[in-house]
Amino acid sequence: MNKNYPHKIKVSVVVPVYNVELYLRQCLDSLKSQTLKEIEFILINDLSTDNCGLICDEYALSDDRFIVIHNKTNIRQGLSRNKGIDIAKGEYIGFVDADDYIDPDYYEKLYAAAEINNFDISKTEAIKLYSDGRKIKQPYLKEAIMNGIKDETPLFLLFTYEHWTAIFKRDLLIKHNIKYPDIRNAQDNVFLLRVNYFAKSISLVSGTFYYYRQHSSSTISIKEEAFFNSILQSFELYVDFINTHDMAKKYYDLFFIKSFDKILIRYKEIANLSALEEYKREYVKKALIIMNQYKYDKEYLLECFVNGFNYGNITQQLKNSIAYRISRAITWLPSKIKKIMK
Repeated sequence: MNKNYPHKIKVSVVVPVYNVELYLRQCLDSLKSQTLKEIEFILINDLSTDNCGLICDEYALSDDRFIVIHNKTNIRQGLSRNKGIDIAKGEYIGFVDADDYIDPDYYEKLYAAAEINNFDISKTEAIKLYSDGRKIKQPYLKEAIMNGIKDETPLFLLFTYEHWTAIFKRDLLIKHNIKYPDIRNAQDNVFLLRVNYFAKSISLVSGTFYYYRQHSSSTISIKEEAFFNSILQSFELYVDFINTHDMAKKYYDLFFIKSFDKILIRYKEIANLSALEEYKREYVKKALIIMNQYKYDKEYLLECFVNGFNYGNITQQLKNSIAYRISRAITWLPSKIKKIMK
């Protein structure tokens, strides 16, 4: 227990840290200045090769709300966050990336909103920061969640990204053993599917922000085979989860196709990268195998694509896209899968 703040910890903040020396102090200063006092900051230094480890130790020496864990091997963001979840003492758990920062009243407002009705989740908004100085508010997701709740849409279909804009009840995570998967990218999206499937309530907060930095050295900005493979891995984890957890077929279908839409978007990126020309076919093969795990009549997928199923970014244009060809192939699987894989 934090000796300077002997009362219960209201929020534990988990921060995976890896080679972000340029931005780390701004992040940690924004944590140190939080107006919520019953708080702890769990820094997981993931074998950084710059001075991040020393900076983390410096903050821990001057403020005992900071706890530092130095990984002996590089285990990436997802597993580092899991270490933080395992030792967190807070009633709620939040996550901050070490190259981002937050407003001083960020966790005070999130916690105050959560405790009103003992909400499972409390969420606010993000502002994207660009290297040219631009700051762009991202209100869409919050509005989509608000409107979706009114329509009684399940939360796992609504809150699908921006995991760091929220706090999550620790007991909920522990009860359902909700952790981040060990994949390079999109582990946060898998986490959100898992937690939002079980969450019963969410509070939406205004007036305090998470500042999400956009820069070329972030893992999401490095487009190589490993990045796209992790996107496919996340898709497979989505499908495995929805195949093993009960939900109405209409919600299952919506989530499946929304997830496949992301696969299509990434395929377009691959198509524009000459260095990945040889990888395109492998990507499509892997996507086909995952899609074959769809547990209902696969003719449904073909019908959706042919009729221009209008959900997310899926439109009539898919008739002429790789999606149409893939959906046609799916109707032949598994009997024709060997031919497709040749």
